[in-house]
Amino acid sequence: MSVTPRMLRSEALALLLLCLALVPRAGAQVTETTQTIEPGGILLKVDAISLGLRTDTTAPNQYKALALGTTLLSAGLTNTVDMEFGTQFFVRDTFSRSGNDQTQSGIGDITLRPKWTFWRDPSSGQAAAIVPFVMLPTHSAAIGNNSVEGAVIFPWSMDIAAGTKAAAMIEWDEFRNVANTRYDTRWYGSAFVKWQLGSTLGAYAESTLSDSTAGSKSFAGTVGGGATLAIHNGFEWDLEVSRVLGSGRSAWTEVLRFRWKLL
Repeated sequence: MSVTPRMLRSEALALLLLCLALVPRAGAQVTETTQTIEPGGILLKVDAISLGLRTDTTAPNQYKALALGTTLLSAGLTNTVDMEFGTQFFVRDTFSRSGNDQTQSGIGDITLRPKWTFWRDPSSGQAAAIVPFVMLPTHSAAIGNNSVEGAVIFPWSMDIAAGTKAAAMIEWDEFRNVANTRYDTRWYGSAFVKWQLGSTLGAYAESTLSDSTAGSKSFAGTVGGGATLAIHNGFEWDLEVSRVLGSGRSAWTEVLRFRWKLL
């Protein structure tokens, strides 16, 4: 049986949402940070490469997903507000069924998102923010759906102790369904704990969960962790490895990121 583009998109959608991070995140991890950029400052954050694989080679269906240059550029407007622009410069996914490979690739959609840190408590080190965003299609037929999509994120963070930070977020998305006939609602949540190990090294553990109105197999999640390396002031590498959870989604994802404070 041949694999149609619709079948490919339907069976690979949940994996792509997890391992390609279709909405670029502002933090070094998947969980959104509450921090905004100072007025006049510019911060460039890039997932240099994101890779998702199904490691069970005996399974009849195989998934491979690759994203290069998932980029988020943030510019500070005030002490509590910044404006962010995101896109994916290259996305490719491959679905194999009974030895028949189908590959799609193209440019990811464009994301515009302001961030407002509306609450800070210096005594406890807590902060909360709101990040509404809109995703605009780039007319990349293989990857995009030529539909405007949107969401809102509510991140929270707290300083637990010296060198230790916790963060969490909830997200409400309105995405176009695979058949491109209606919008589906997705609920997404994530959390991490991060430890600073000296002046250059860091480590963190992170988990995510998501579900949507798309169907009974839309539940998914990840459990993983990573390490950060600050090479010099303003530049940091981040490597994260996660196990993907959910029926039919036995896969690992690896992401190599960097952050660069330009101004």
